[in-house]
Amino acid sequence: MWFVNIFFWLHAFVAPVILFGMIAFLTDAGKLFIPLLIIGLVVGIVLAEYIRRKIGLAVFFARIYGPNEMDDKKQDDETKA
Repeated sequence: MWFVNIFFWLHAFVAPVILFGMIAFLTDAGKLFIPLLIIGLVVGIVLAEYIRRKIGLAVFFARIYGPNEMDDKKQDDETKA
């Protein structure tokens, strides 16, 4: 279980780091690359820890990747009509 928690934590951490890294890369300003990457690292840590403490990593990713209940309701409505 600890391996899954580490994987989920890294998954939540990497998304802001990649986002801010891409913004820094696309702005093509050499002076902004390192500060934006550091901001991405801090935001990634804060976001991953918030998800871990408040929601739970497994619950958070289950909501994202799990089946959507609205899809089931939509299919039921379409079959009734």
